[in-house]
Amino acid sequence: MEETLALLRAGKKEQVRKRAKDTIRKTRWDPESWFRMGMVSQHEGRLEYATECFERALQIKPDAKYYRAKASVHMELFEFEEAMDDLHHALEISEDTDSLFLVAACLLFLDSPESAKYMKMAKKRDPARTNELLREFFLRFFKEDKSLSEKAKRELWKKISP
Repeated sequence: MEETLALLRAGKKEQVRKRAKDTIRKTRWDPESWFRMGMVSQHEGRLEYATECFERALQIKPDAKYYRAKASVHMELFEFEEAMDDLHHALEISEDTDSLFLVAACLLFLDSPESAKYMKMAKKRDPARTNELLREFFLRFFKEDKSLSEKAKRELWKKISP
């Protein structure tokens, strides 16, 4: 997943897409290729197709990262209950830092006090990764939010930056 994300951030989505398509043509049963195709589609904003790709990966092989990927699409669409369903499946497979963090983020948007519990669990499991995820979360959801004052953004950034 990290390699795919790095390639997408570097603007090499065609390389990711080509690798995924080539493998899918050879065998439709490679979950990683469907996952990569979903990542490219999500990166392009084609969220419905991204969801289909992640679902195909999950049909072939239930994996926590595929559930997290599908949940992230739901979060992008502000479908937090649906994201929570996928994240509960991810946690059944692996109680990893990323899944715990995403549950905390969903619960935050759902205005649930349980959010803090999951954030503490994520921080306890891997403080550095949790801080990294917090920074990414801030940049994605709050940095450009015009409803927050610059002062509020700076205060929030101070809280989550190491």
